[in-house]
Amino acid sequence: MSTGSASPLSSSSISSLLSPYTTTTGSSSFSTDLQNSVNRAVAIASLPMQELQADQSTISGQTSELSTLGTLFGTLQTSIQSLGSAAGSNAVTASVDDTSVASASITGSALPGTYAVQVLDPGSSSSVLSNASVADPTSQNISSNSSFTLSVNGSDYTIQPAAANLNSLATAINSSGAPVQAVVINTGSPESPNYQLIIQSTALGASSIQLNDGSDLMSSLTTGTDASYTVNGQPPGGISSDSATVTVAPGLNVTLQSAGTANVTVAGSLNSVSSALSSFVNAYNAAVTELQKNFGQNGGALVGDSSVLEMQQALEQVVNYTGSSGSITSLAQLGVEFTQQGTLTFDSSAITGLSSSQINDAISFLGDANSGYLQYANNTLQSITDPTSGIIASETQSLSNQNQQDQDQINTDQAQLAQLQTNLQNQMAQANALIATLQQQNTFLQGLFQAETSTNPNAATVG
Repeated sequence: MSTGSASPLSSSSISSLLSPYTTTTGSSSFSTDLQNSVNRAVAIASLPMQELQADQSTISGQTSELSTLGTLFGTLQTSIQSLGSAAGSNAVTASVDDTSVASASITGSALPGTYAVQVLDPGSSSSVLSNASVADPTSQNISSNSSFTLSVNGSDYTIQPAAANLNSLATAINSSGAPVQAVVINTGSPESPNYQLIIQSTALGASSIQLNDGSDLMSSLTTGTDASYTVNGQPPGGISSDSATVTVAPGLNVTLQSAGTANVTVAGSLNSVSSALSSFVNAYNAAVTELQKNFGQNGGALVGDSSVLEMQQALEQVVNYTGSSGSITSLAQLGVEFTQQGTLTFDSSAITGLSSSQINDAISFLGDANSGYLQYANNTLQSITDPTSGIIASETQSLSNQNQQDQDQINTDQAQLAQLQTNLQNQMAQANALIATLQQQNTFLQGLFQAETSTNPNAATVG
């Protein structure tokens, strides 16, 4: 953050004000003494500027340290938000005892439990095969037409391949938006290839598919069937679906793969929360370690600054939060605890050992952006990191203002010091010239006196 646009008075600037003056008015034997007097007066007058410059150097160090702390506290706040995402989206996991029959995925807030999924029929898609074939699908096509009509369950799609070959025809079908997939297969031998077009419905069940260039180009290959399954034996006759992926319970999807029975178990899980807590502890320790540098007799740039104490208190509050209900009311119960050095440790086994009800209580304790620990921690850190009203922003702005005040005063003092030097140089030059004149007169008179005494034998007795 900026601490003012004006630069502080450099030592070279002060030294330039102390440089010896030169005069063309004359030179006395007291020139050096006079110049030393000017230098001393200017040096004494520059002391307030040097103190201001030292203050600016201190401000620069404080601002730099605040910037470092701001980055670390921002990282800590981000880790809190990541913890919220982990707690909100991955509170449970689904496992399947026979993955050859089905697979499962969590799509929402699925309730813990076991779901017996019996796949009566995994279902199949309808497909058609081209009547004609080609030896080279990159240069030949099953029709000489440049435009085709694809019909799927009564809906028509216009197909216009980019080139006159079978590969381009399949590509155009796949990009048409029709609920089918086209592939080119070799029904001949490697030595005598025979390429044909297969079009298959993307949905399960019986579908009518035809490609036409004025006449039908395809023959039925297979007629699909709907998938059929039961969940915990219900309904007895099975449920039909034109998709292999079905929703067997709110927030729980199962993909049917083959006939048989698979038990899908939904259980509470805090795996992602454990990873997020580990990242939170690392971010917290980085902030604490940097903050601790600013305590003690030999501390850093912010020693004695009240903002350091406020930031320390905020960190302690973030960890010491206590919930009001449920079996999980603190971070310590999730494995996060203080060390003697004021940093944190995290024991992930505290999470893996929680029961299903404790997992639910842990999720409730953590809450979200509007409740629980996450809301409290985020609001507490926001009082530090807010770019407008946060402690770091406010302190940085205060330092910037002080730096600018110092610079304004330096500019004023520098101008006054330059004028003082000019005045003193002029005065000393005049004094030097006057002394030189007097010394010249004295030398002249001494010469006359010596000449007089050397020619007048009675001069030695005068006086």
